[in-house]
Amino acid sequence: MRSNEHDRLYRLIGERVRDARERKGLTQTALAAKLKLSRVSVVNIECGRQRPPIHVLWQIGEHLGSEVSGLIPRHREYLEDGDGVRLDAQTIAQIEAAAKGDPATSRQLTEFIKKTTAMSRKSGDSESTKTSKAARQRADGND
Repeated sequence: MRSNEHDRLYRLIGERVRDARERKGLTQTALAAKLKLSRVSVVNIECGRQRPPIHVLWQIGEHLGSEVSGLIPRHREYLEDGDGVRLDAQTIAQIEAAAKGDPATSRQLTEFIKKTTAMSRKSGDSESTKTSKAARQRADGND
């Protein structure tokens, strides 16, 4: 995994920690006290900026009434997240089949498809903006 992939993974973990903490009705300060960490550390874990070791995730899970596995996203959830591009189940299945069980290949294919989809959307947006602007100019008589 490259650094940006790690960043995304830890953001997902942080979101799950925050959700579990909020469900439990704890403040960041209260959770920090239970963990013997600073509140800033909890904030950073929840934002994905601080990468907690497994024993800290274990402690977080214990204090929040959650299994550690509930704080870590499943592979499919990881593949579906990020950049506002969600892949449908059929596309994910095709990626997994093409990768033949190799997680690195699966990640690379997923990243490639998401990037091309995002780029396609952006260029489509700029094309529709140009088309709308041209239509407005024609309507105003400014060809």
